[in-house]
Amino acid sequence: MKDDTYQGLLIQGAIEDNNTSYLDRLLSTMNNALGEHSRTYAIRVDLRLPNIDDNLDCLSRDEIVSYNRNRTNIIKRFTESLNSKIQAQAQRKRREGKRVYPCSMRYVWAKERDTSINDHYHVVLFFNKDRFYQAGGYKRGGSLASLIIEAWASALSCEFEDVFRLVYFPPNHGYYLNENSEDYLSQYEDLFYRISYLAKKRTKHYGEGSRCFGCSNR
Repeated sequence: MKDDTYQGLLIQGAIEDNNTSYLDRLLSTMNNALGEHSRTYAIRVDLRLPNIDDNLDCLSRDEIVSYNRNRTNIIKRFTESLNSKIQAQAQRKRREGKRVYPCSMRYVWAKERDTSINDHYHVVLFFNKDRFYQAGGYKRGGSLASLIIEAWASALSCEFEDVFRLVYFPPNHGYYLNENSEDYLSQYEDLFYRISYLAKKRTKHYGEGSRCFGCSNR
């Protein structure tokens, strides 16, 4: 299927197959991030809910069923936990006398369900590139990747080791945007094309009592 454009930017698929309100909010979140941090790092991550047959010590079968029936605030819990961990890390570094760059986290997310019985979440997180410039190692140790996994574990009320495989960093998950770079336009276009995937209508299930898309409020 031929790719289309939105506000002059290439998107994945035809415009009628995408939710233009979602595209607008994706663009707005990108611009808000760049408005505060002229050097922005964006990272794509997929967050999965546990299946009934997953062997998680932290959740019983009934608890897994409950999570999958009542997950209205799970992304809110995730983003609040991640932001709290980032701020706590900054405070520790300041106490150690280390320089810490300011960083306002922004995000967009889309809830989807295709062939699986469970929903999954596509998430894009935006940071000050001077603070975070890569995912880093996926194990504990203060890397961005480990903070993300810890935050998802917190949202699920599980331990880090129990949800490690529920967090997926896809290939080419990191993007740099530098307003002062000669490659800025291509960086901007490439990122918007990548994240426009979150606006596609297919695999979204409306009318089930919970939102399919969300983003930062500023």
